[in-house]
This record gives sequence, structure tokens and C-alpha cells, in this order.
Amino acid sequence: MKFKLVIISFILILLPTGFAFADGHRAGAGTQKIEKSIAAEPTVAVSLCVDSGDVTVRGWDKNEVFARSSEVGQIELKRADAGMQSGSAAKVLVWLADKNEGWEEKGGCHAFGDVQLMVPRGASLYLQTGDGTIDVGDVASIFARSETGDISIQKASRSVEAVSFSGEISVENSKGRVALKSVSGVVSATNLRPNDQNDCFEASTISGDIRLDQLSHQQVSVKTANGKIDVSGPLAFQGRYTFNTTSSDVTLSLPANASFRLNARVARDRELTSDFPLTLTIEDPVPVIARKPVTARPSAPEPQPAPAPQPKEPVVVMVDPQEKTIKVKPVIVKTLYSLRRINAVHGSGDALITIASFSGTIHLIDSGN
Repeated sequence: MKFKLVIISFILILLPTGFAFADGHRAGAGTQKIEKSIAAEPTVAVSLCVDSGDVTVRGWDKNEVFARSSEVGQIELKRADAGMQSGSAAKVLVWLADKNEGWEEKGGCHAFGDVQLMVPRGASLYLQTGDGTIDVGDVASIFARSETGDISIQKASRSVEAVSFSGEISVENSKGRVALKSVSGVVSATNLRPNDQNDCFEASTISGDIRLDQLSHQQVSVKTANGKIDVSGPLAFQGRYTFNTTSSDVTLSLPANASFRLNARVARDRELTSDFPLTLTIEDPVPVIARKPVTARPSAPEPQPAPAPQPKEPVVVMVDPQEKTIKVKPVIVKTLYSLRRINAVHGSGDALITIASFSGTIHLIDSGN
């Protein structure tokens, strides 16, 4: 009898654990992936917006938009074609709703959850997430916006526009027009080229660094307030480059055969250092000295106006490498006033580089390539 009571007590002890395991198993089994698809044109425009969640998009060879998520409650692929409800869709809105929420209560940008999309390679994307990353590869055009998450784009074939407030932005191995904006995140671009001469590259930040490598665009514009600008790779033939920073350095790492004209404005007590021999002209603003009023005296001669400053001839400034660590034939120009303009030429001057650094240093580095 006692033995039976012991067995019964042991079983009763194990029952709650068994129920808990069963409940957990059922909960895991209840997490299902929701999948939706719709026939689409090769150049379909796809829009997706979530409040929080990672968005991943890849291009494929099918003329179909496919959406998948295991975290949202519902997915609907809405046609946005004006007056068209049959055949392949030209515009698709990916509409999401949270679990236990109806379409009328919440949906679209209010949903929470990660989403994966497959779209035709020629598609144009409009993607937005509040708190989450955006990762896109192998499509034509992308507009991506994230409040706090990173944005990563590879193999875009026509255009890229990306905006992030505190996340990093990275674009690689892409073609076409590119515009990147971040408030406090790093912006990096690698191996980009235009489809035609009208495609330009633009990047701007408030406090994030900007790193560019192997850009082939003829029009490049870069702006930052407190971030550093680092550029490496060859210059495009007859390219036009503009770099503006308020309080950080600008570093250009160029191949030995680089040919450029340099228009630079540097701040007081800052300098421009170069591994390249430069033929340059330094334009110093003439300081204005206030004069005290003088009581006229009969015997005092009338003051004569100061002679106009004579224009300076272009000169090549050379500094011994022992005085400053610079690789080959260094040129150094030190500023004396609040702003100084420096015009210089290296080689035949094919590309034009315009730089403004109000409290940073400009470095021209021979990469040796």
C-alpha cells in the first residue's frame, strides 16, 4: 500500500512538468510562417512599411512578388494599379497586420515583425522601418528609410536612395544614381559606377564619418558637419568632386598617376599636406586693420593710401621629408589667416577637386597604385 502511494505521489509530481512541456511544444508548433505571392511585371514597384522589424529583400528571375513572415498575423499583397485588377501587377503594396489585430485596427506601418521579400530583379522598392535593419540585394531601384537600424544594399542596377537617422548605411557593387543621408551613422560606399554621365553620387551626414572607395561617378558631392571624409581609388576622367566638412579632416588616397586641379579652402592654423608635387597659388585675404582717428596738424603730411598687393606668381613649395613625415616630394601649405584659398595643379589637371574644411586638415596621399 505504501509502495502504491509512493508511485502515485511521484506521478503527481511529474504531471505539471509534463503539461508544461506539452504546452511549450504546442506554442512552438503554433508559430507558423505566413506566405503570400502575386504575379507581377518585371519592373513592378513594391512598397513595404513596418513600425519595427528587419526587412530583407532579394531579387530573383520570377515575375512574382513573394512575402514571408513568422512574426506578423496577416500578410496581404495589394494591387495598387490604377484601374487594373487582372493580369500581372505593376504596383504592389505589402500590407501587414499584427497577430490578434484586424486590418481596420492596425496594419501597414503599424505592424511589428521581420519580413522577407522576393521580387523581380527589375523591381523598384520603397522600404521603410522604424526600428529595424534593411538588407536589399540584386534589384533595380531602392528607396530605403530606417529610423534607428542599419541599411545595407548590394547589386542595385539603376538607383539607390537611403536615409537613416542613427544607423549605418552601406552600398556596394551597384550602378546608377546614389544619394545617401545619415544623421549620426557612418556612410560607406564601395565599387559604385554610373549607368550614364547624368548619374551622380551624393552623401551627407551630421556627425557620422563618410568612407568612399572605388567610385566611378563623374559628379561626386560629399558633406558632413563633424564626420571625417576618407576617399580612395582613382579619379574619373573630367570628374567633379566636392567635399565639405566643418570640423574634421578630409583624406584623399589617390593612385600615383592621378591628375587633378585642386581648389581648397582651409581654416586658420590648419594645413594641407600632399604626397604629390603641386604647382600652386595661395590667395591670402588681406587683413583689415582699423585706424584710430588722428587730429589734423598743419605740419603733418597727408596719409598716403597703401599700395595694392601685387598678384603672386604660382610657386612650387617643397619641404624636406625630415621635417614632416610624408612619402614622396611632399608639399605643405600652412594657413595664416582665418581662411585661405589654395589653387593647385598636379599632372594635366583632368579632374577638379573642391574642398572646404573650416577646422580640419586636408591630406592628399599617394596610394602607390
